[in-house]
Amino acid sequence: MRFFRQTLALTSAGLASIKQRRGSSLVTVVGVTTAVGVLVSLLAVGKGAEIFTGQNSANSRSTAVVLSRGTTNALQSVIKREDLAVIENAPGVKRTDGKPWVVATTVVSVDAIKKDGKRANTFLAGFSPGVFVAQSYIKFVAGRQYRPGLHELTVPEPITKQYKNMQLGSHLNLRGTEWTIVGVFAGLDTIGDSALRADAETVMSAFGLNTYQIATVTLTSDAAFGAFKDSLINNPAVALDVKTGAQYNKDQFGQLTTLVDFVAYFIGAVMGSGAVFGALNSLYASVDARRREIATLRAIGFGGGPIIISVLVEGIVLALPGALLGALIAWFAFSGNAVDVQGLVFKLTVTSALVVNGVIWAVAIGLIGASLPALRAAQVPVATALRAS
Repeated sequence: MRFFRQTLALTSAGLASIKQRRGSSLVTVVGVTTAVGVLVSLLAVGKGAEIFTGQNSANSRSTAVVLSRGTTNALQSVIKREDLAVIENAPGVKRTDGKPWVVATTVVSVDAIKKDGKRANTFLAGFSPGVFVAQSYIKFVAGRQYRPGLHELTVPEPITKQYKNMQLGSHLNLRGTEWTIVGVFAGLDTIGDSALRADAETVMSAFGLNTYQIATVTLTSDAAFGAFKDSLINNPAVALDVKTGAQYNKDQFGQLTTLVDFVAYFIGAVMGSGAVFGALNSLYASVDARRREIATLRAIGFGGGPIIISVLVEGIVLALPGALLGALIAWFAFSGNAVDVQGLVFKLTVTSALVVNGVIWAVAIGLIGASLPALRAAQVPVATALRAS
């Protein structure tokens, strides 16, 4: 009990002295705020990309992705119309009123103009009729669904905010053909937010194509994947590869999120080092201002352990306001904002887990910054401290 009473007394005295060191304490808070704000903001990019690509989606484990054999992504893949018929009739495919939940897609790149006037590329995805069954959850905020056989487009709401001439009723000239935007649907927070949508047969006709590139299949359950895959891999009439949706997303986008997280932590560490120096300065000032007090307390029996803990707690208390402020700034300034990376449109997402991550980061900064001052306070000989004071 004596140890805890000593620790409480020293900690209370240390915290009470913070108001006498407003300047140096503020430097620490601002440094931690900056470090945590930058860290959380950059991690929000990675979290948004992770959600956007569906890498952690439970649905992606009951979804199969079919590509032509030997290819690693949709741009290299070729799926013929007769291949699609085989896929639709494979075992394990979910059906509604006899209609398979199979969506075959062909994707082309089209020119676009950003809101700031810069030229860019976005994507036009042509979908097979199965999309109306498998993605019936799509909600339109304006207009209606496109009609097969017509040069009609629908666009996700995030694209209307990123590019010019992408509103309901706009006309786009693609390959000499005029297309009309007839609907705007709510953002899906997935890769679907990066593409205009139209009927696959109409897209293939307009762009001189004759094949799909990828097929996404909703299965009856996770357990159905094995039978579905075997039926296609072992079928000599087709040359197809099959992956779970989770594996495909990881293969395609795992390196992107890993890179973003690495950059976030690297820059966060650089910014955090500055905050550590701020904490060192503030806490050294605290120890120096209280050397006589600490020496007196040690002379009457206070141990070194309570002194160390009290300084460490002081460091954490200085860091926590900066952590919360930095996380709040990142949340209000960036969360939900759409960004465009090489035609891929996704939202920055600040989650509660990222906020907790930022708080842990701040506590680490506070502890590191307080460690040397704490040791100094505990190790200075009593006689030396009393003479110096």
